Amino acid sequence: MNSLELVCVVVVAVWFVFRTLAHQGSRRDLYGRALLIAVSAWVAEDSAIRLYGFYAYAPDRWTVWVDQVPLLILLIWPVVVTAAIDLLEALAVRPGRWPGLMGVLVVADAWFIEPAAVDAGLWSWTSPGPFSIPTIGILGWGFFAVGVGVVRWRRWPMMAMPLVAPLVCHALLLLSWWGAFRWIVHPIPELAMAVVGWVAAVVVVSAISWFRPRGLRLQVLLRAPAAVFFFGLLWRYGQDPDDGPLVVWCLAFAPPWLALLLLSTWPVSTGSGPTAAAR
Repeated sequence: MNSLELVCVVVVAVWFVFRTLAHQGSRRDLYGRALLIAVSAWVAEDSAIRLYGFYAYAPDRWTVWVDQVPLLILLIWPVVVTAAIDLLEALAVRPGRWPGLMGVLVVADAWFIEPAAVDAGLWSWTSPGPFSIPTIGILGWGFFAVGVGVVRWRRWPMMAMPLVAPLVCHALLLLSWWGAFRWIVHPIPELAMAVVGWVAAVVVVSAISWFRPRGLRLQVLLRAPAAVFFFGLLWRYGQDPDDGPLVVWCLAFAPPWLALLLLSTWPVSTGSGPTAAAR
């Protein structure tokens, strides 16, 4: 195991420890769901790599593999998806809106994670796009999360997740590729993307200041270890002068979460997610 993988293990372990301490429901359910998300992610990713060949993980960056996917990537997926679930539960989102909003939240995370990870050489894409990432690659994260959200929304047995989530992901990938992205070839300037990122950040911070959502501080803090890790990747590998737009883009993701941390409160409900245990 190399140093990068060791740091990944620490980040995932820290998240699971604090997420477990904040969990008031069945820990068996928490761990069982995490395991099923990991298995579902492996089915979705491994089949996508073999079927489409749009991306591949760098063989010199990862030690332990499950066919085409590094084992640590499968451990990271439960963190990403569960963080979205926790946020929706804290906001008391109606069940019917779960799949779409889960996809939106995970896509928002992916727009930060993907550029930092690709710049660090953790994986690479064969199709062009801003920061060397095709837009459909970002949306793929959200498509998988939509599949997980469908299982929860429909209240199907969780054991259905390794079948349903990959199928939904593939269906949405094929639909969006042949319906739109296959025909879009115009490149998006990275500097323009960076400007759009900051405009979006200002809008989100303004909305947070106006609505002042309550009970989200714990969700923000649980995301902190992963955020520090990816900002560390950016600091370590984003030293090339050509990486200026990338750095500007990634920094735009900090203000909204800082605003939530400063303007939100500790959770006070007694649900199954992170709750008053942390008060």
